[in-house]
Amino acid sequence: MRPLLGVLFSVVAICAAICAEMLTPPAFTQEFARALARTRPSANVSVAGDLKLTIKETDGLVRNIQLNNAYNEYKLDPQRFDDLVATFSAIFSQSASKEAGLDRTRIIPVIKDRQWLDELHNTLKAKGVAQQHLADRFNDELVIVYAQDDPNRMRYLTTQEDFGLSREELRSLAVANLKRVLPKIEMGRVGDVALMSAGGNYEASLLLIDDIWSSGQIQVNGDIVVAIPTRDTLLVTGSRSRSGLKLVRELTAKFKAQGPYELTDTLFRYRDGRFTKFGSR
Repeated sequence: MRPLLGVLFSVVAICAAICAEMLTPPAFTQEFARALARTRPSANVSVAGDLKLTIKETDGLVRNIQLNNAYNEYKLDPQRFDDLVATFSAIFSQSASKEAGLDRTRIIPVIKDRQWLDELHNTLKAKGVAQQHLADRFNDELVIVYAQDDPNRMRYLTTQEDFGLSREELRSLAVANLKRVLPKIEMGRVGDVALMSAGGNYEASLLLIDDIWSSGQIQVNGDIVVAIPTRDTLLVTGSRSRSGLKLVRELTAKFKAQGPYELTDTLFRYRDGRFTKFGSR
């Protein structure tokens, strides 16, 4: 598990060491396009703007790719550039018409902020794509998006796919799968703030496992208050801890600014088996 204070200062240390060699967003986009084209010679890869690519497959499929998260990961560790290219190449090597069949054992729930889902659907609608991603309401700020977690990628599922399950059954199945694939949950602490770790992909989704929050194993001053500024960051403190809340807000701002895979700067209170926006009734 990454030490909390080490994470806070890692970006600063890395930047100081390599800032002179860091690619700017336009340069990163150009280099990424050239590298991706070498790994995908059958596809036409072109730059559509800063941190934006267009990939035209031989079967006619056109993909518009955002590189914001890839660039954020690159800034954290520029030596991972080749790994990032390889990951994108593996993800897009299969066309949508050749997707692997749905495997119920790999369906998991992913916590996203509502704005992410709205923007995704608006983008698809603008492109004339009549497709809705499979999602359920979690609270006023967050949604549960369902995905098939394959070894090389995470594919978000759509309402057009046949599950043969009700929404209640789907959520129960997905949470059960999440519990099965979760690595060991670890926790570090600084003062009244805890940082929970679950392998780097599932931290936000831990909000869906009620046993964690209702069992009494997490001791805080007051109600449990959590923050999920990025996909792999879960901060916990108590509603009556002024120092804990102050630190959580500071860390949330820093983690969200650093990224990648940012979520929300909203804090959530756990009460009566539900997470609601902290400060609201």
